[in-house]
Amino acid sequence: MQKLKVALAGTFRPIFKGDMRSVLNHSIEVIEKKSEELGFDFIPVHKGMETLADAEEVARDLEAKNVDFVVIQNSSFADGNMILPFFSCSSRLAIWAVEESTTGGPLPLNSFCATNLYVSIAGRYAPGYDRPVKWLFGDAESAQFGRRFEVTVRALTAIKNLKDAKILQIGDTEFGYHDLKYDSENLRSIFGVTVEKLELEEFYAEYETAMKDGGLANRVNEIVKESNGADTSEADVSKSAGAEVAFERIIAKHNASAVSFRCWPEVPGRIGLMVCSTIGRLNQLDHNTIAATETDVLGAISMMTLKYLSGRETVLMDLSGWDQKNDSIYIWHCGNVPKNWFDKSGFRLANHFNRDKMGTVRDGRMKPTDLTALRFMENDASAFVANGKFYERESPIYKGCSSWMNDIRINGQPTSSEDYMNTLLVNAVPHHLAYVDEDITSEINEFCAWLGIEIMKPVKYQDYLQRSDNVRR
Repeated sequence: MQKLKVALAGTFRPIFKGDMRSVLNHSIEVIEKKSEELGFDFIPVHKGMETLADAEEVARDLEAKNVDFVVIQNSSFADGNMILPFFSCSSRLAIWAVEESTTGGPLPLNSFCATNLYVSIAGRYAPGYDRPVKWLFGDAESAQFGRRFEVTVRALTAIKNLKDAKILQIGDTEFGYHDLKYDSENLRSIFGVTVEKLELEEFYAEYETAMKDGGLANRVNEIVKESNGADTSEADVSKSAGAEVAFERIIAKHNASAVSFRCWPEVPGRIGLMVCSTIGRLNQLDHNTIAATETDVLGAISMMTLKYLSGRETVLMDLSGWDQKNDSIYIWHCGNVPKNWFDKSGFRLANHFNRDKMGTVRDGRMKPTDLTALRFMENDASAFVANGKFYERESPIYKGCSSWMNDIRINGQPTSSEDYMNTLLVNAVPHHLAYVDEDITSEINEFCAWLGIEIMKPVKYQDYLQRSDNVRR
């Protein structure tokens, strides 16, 4: 992933009695350490800004260095004009108030008042400036500052990595899946991504080349070694290896970050293969890519966002069952998830659930874990965000990869499975959700706030027809 470039600059007004130099120096030292922990490039500005000319010079310098995120620390109160040069920069902004250094006598820094001033100017009184500004507070080592800062770094890292990312859609939008259609200009406007469409013939050609070239034995061994045994044919596993090579070559040739693949109905008829297990392997961290089945481009963007926010593997799943008695919902797909998503029993390589003699899928139960679910909709710049837990349960469990989810929340708010299902359906959320195996609700909210994406609120179930303003009327 591309690293975020983060700069820190401090404002000084020497007439204040506090030791603003020590405040800024200490903050620089702490943020240096955080840059190693969180994986961003840090550009400290050691000289305190005392005048408008200082601020103009710093703003020009940071813009020339293509800094993504500028933190202005009010190391002490300073003239409100000093924030103005940063409104002309392409970087995003945060304003940081530090705690006062004494408990009595002359007010040493007046940092919080300065932060209030700057945030107010940015939000209401800066003509033409339409970006949000994040406020920060506390000592650099305080828990609140650390968490707010980390959430922002993760969110802006995801935004940076999505910007100008290329997604390959291989094949037309999946047969009958009209809810997976999209407007590429909307995607570019909201996320900065581009979509390049390829014909299935390009995949077939690369696949056939891989199968003719041979040399797949090591890859076949890797595929089998990851599993807990194979119930499918050796020929199908070899085909899966060939498909993996084909995807890798296409991704490299087009310099893509993700693929969205039309995996049926033509592919199994043409080459006698379901690519489910191959998609699962492509989504493992060592492949450094994202692969979405069924030409779900927005599903791929949702997966990419979760991965860039968390650094973890993500999956794209169907919602396939509802147990009202146990307040649970069933998450399922045909066998396309990374190995680390399965429980301690692992998975077996198997035939597809409704193609009895055709592999290769990963068949197994998914691990108990915390979850965050995400789905973007580009036609109204909205997002569905939810949380829950996969838990151990004997039945019903169907072939493929799946688990039951409970402890359900919508964007962090506890809710019943009934209200969860109602919210999805009233808002006409598409039938694929992306998942990551930790709670990153705060990071998603920050990501959406920077991009102007509205997160859906729970819609309490009623017996009567309910309509959402988000849905076309």
